[in-house]
Amino acid sequence: MKLHKYPMDTQTCSLYIQSFAYTRKRIEFRWKSDRPVVTSSAVELPQFTLVNIMTNNTCDKTKVDGDFTCIQINFNLNRNIGFYMIQIYIPTIMIVLLSWVSFWLSIDAVPARISLGILTVLTMTTQKGSAISSLPRVSYVKAIDVWMATCLAFVFAALLEFAFVNVMQRRRQKFGSLQDAEMDNKMNLNNRRLINGKRAAKKVDNISRVVFPIVFFAFCVIYTFVYMV
Repeated sequence: MKLHKYPMDTQTCSLYIQSFAYTRKRIEFRWKSDRPVVTSSAVELPQFTLVNIMTNNTCDKTKVDGDFTCIQINFNLNRNIGFYMIQIYIPTIMIVLLSWVSFWLSIDAVPARISLGILTVLTMTTQKGSAISSLPRVSYVKAIDVWMATCLAFVFAALLEFAFVNVMQRRRQKFGSLQDAEMDNKMNLNNRRLINGKRAAKKVDNISRVVFPIVFFAFCVIYTFVYMV
């Protein structure tokens, strides 16, 4: 199977019927012109949906041991994505959305934001490991690998955003300008630096509230267009 678009892939399974005892001069197989293959409505596949069936009176394999009759049938199958939506896609989307809650928390709530960031990163890592453990072991990149890696990157970026905001607040508090203190003699210099640091950090949080959802939504659209269309 070609699993580059897994789990949104379409597979073609071929069946060959060939004579190994008699050459084409003695016997020749051909499909009936009217309904060559009849399928039962009671037959169901747990992972795939049978799209169509194509028959061919010749096989696409070269014969080096003689002219033997061969007919071919191709079963075109679409993988059902419902299981993966429930077990992988929806939980990972909820984890990514949960990581954005830290943008609405106060900058001073350091334990809460760190705990939320680490929790979502660890949860996403566990989800990724459990999903990959049941996937086919192939050496190339699959569609599910791109999704899991990108979701983990968004969750990790949300954690890094808080680290950046915290450093910015401390930096402004330490290296505040004396000119601002001279303009407002009634305000203590340390309080002035602290307010400037919080204001800059709050601005970064406000930008992250908008940028992260837009980028993630754009990724979902591109991912759907590339792997489902």
